[in-house]
Amino acid sequence: MQTRTTNRQGSDIVLDCRVPIQRVRAILCDISPTGCRIELFDGSVNKGATIFFELDERNELAGQIVWVKGNEAGVRFMHKLSPLAMNVLEL
Repeated sequence: MQTRTTNRQGSDIVLDCRVPIQRVRAILCDISPTGCRIELFDGSVNKGATIFFELDERNELAGQIVWVKGNEAGVRFMHKLSPLAMNVLEL
């Protein structure tokens, strides 16, 4: 099993997402500059799928689902969180 290279920070941010065209709503339970763990309200995701988090009307964050367990999933971001994304997420 791969280990994390960065620490994660607790969060309860609710975001709308696309996986890749299916719309789902998720809570970012914890987050780091390189990834996060999410809880899905409804719908499901598959390991290896691309997920897009809608940060606001102009910005989104892309990641890849790296594990799934029930209604939870681990996401590795395609790019390290930018200062803009961190600001939008109020981190």
